[in-house]
Amino acid sequence: MIAILTNILGILLALGILVTVHEYGHFWVARRNGIRVLRFSVGFGQALFRWYDRHGTEFVIAWIPLGGFVKMLDEREGPVDEADLNQAFTRKTPAQRIAVASAGPIANFLFAILAFALLYSIGVQGLAPWADDPVPQTPAYEAGVQRGDVIERVDGRAVDNWTDINLALANRVGDTGVIELTVRREAQTQILSIPINRWMARDSEPNPMASLGLYPSRPETPAVIGQILPGGAAEAAGLQPADRIISVNGQMIENWVDWVGIIQPNGGRSLTVLLERNQGQQTLTVTPALRQVDDQTQGYIGAIAAPAVWPEEQLVVQREWPWVGVWLGLQDTAEMVRLSFAMLGKMLSGLVSVEQIGGPISMAQLAGESVQGGAASYIRFLAFISISLGVVNLLPIPVLDGGHIVMYAVEWVRGKPLSERFQLIGSQIGLILIAGLMVLAFVNDIGRL
Repeated sequence: MIAILTNILGILLALGILVTVHEYGHFWVARRNGIRVLRFSVGFGQALFRWYDRHGTEFVIAWIPLGGFVKMLDEREGPVDEADLNQAFTRKTPAQRIAVASAGPIANFLFAILAFALLYSIGVQGLAPWADDPVPQTPAYEAGVQRGDVIERVDGRAVDNWTDINLALANRVGDTGVIELTVRREAQTQILSIPINRWMARDSEPNPMASLGLYPSRPETPAVIGQILPGGAAEAAGLQPADRIISVNGQMIENWVDWVGIIQPNGGRSLTVLLERNQGQQTLTVTPALRQVDDQTQGYIGAIAAPAVWPEEQLVVQREWPWVGVWLGLQDTAEMVRLSFAMLGKMLSGLVSVEQIGGPISMAQLAGESVQGGAASYIRFLAFISISLGVVNLLPIPVLDGGHIVMYAVEWVRGKPLSERFQLIGSQIGLILIAGLMVLAFVNDIGRL
């Protein structure tokens, strides 16, 4: 229940922030172009709070937090007094209307740039690009990746940490060809080639690193209890968090793998466990329960390992001056926008599955995970969602900002607006497309659950 509440609160806060940013972009540019703004609403439906500024604009926070809108003086929505016509949206030039329509997505991109800049200013922590032994029989294993390899480039693109590696690999989703990893091994540089064929095209939740069997070099996990699950054999035996396992039936335990290696084949058998607790030693008797895992019977006790501690030399912290952070934030945002449009193009061409489109449930889960990861994680989540919101709104679909931009651009070229009938049909088609996209995203979310 706590996890669900965290997900809900995390996504509601994100939507509140990002919708406000998006609509403020429209509002600010409209005001600068002499357009009267009648209402600025965050949310839909009945107003929870409302107030007015000195220009007579009504500001509203409504109870359905799934979007927002800026209502401007517009002749298409009713008669406008002759004295106020110069403040109507419809009386502005196509260039001014394009500026107003573009301002919302641009505001989302500016927010992402500032969010990334903030992260760089306080310090972005990542893992050095040291590879672990790849999973056997995976593409990375077949290509010859070894533990200790330092990955320096992916397809010729320099990488400094595993976040860079994952982003570089994400660019190849749906592709056919070869992924080239430039690695440094014992002071020598090698290029390892991994062939791909419509790579992860049908995956609903593509995970590039896992698909290749490629992982960061992981520290050894000590045989220390991190969490006891209620109702399990560990709880019944009296094991507690922070207990360090020393030996089982006289056999020394060096790490968590050794501990699991004894528990799994001894389901139903009593084991004598020597452990260290509060700087002293105790002996307990543990009897692992039995469960079926992939048609095999295994022992388990209901205990989770304490988190492994990454060595200092493997942690990479990038901290920059604010102005440098803004430049890097601009680069990161531009790369994410480019990648987003590239993935949309691959979906339209059938190179990747439309099952990768996520909806509100997926967003809520990501929000909850980012909240649990701390402030930096949540800021990064806000930046990614802000970019996604900006990209989606730029799609040339009627009723979206991108659709309006296209219509105003056509009017600019033609010297006169498109017919009202054409615009009405376009809006109806746009609504059908948006509704279909929402249904698809929701179905995908249910499928993932």
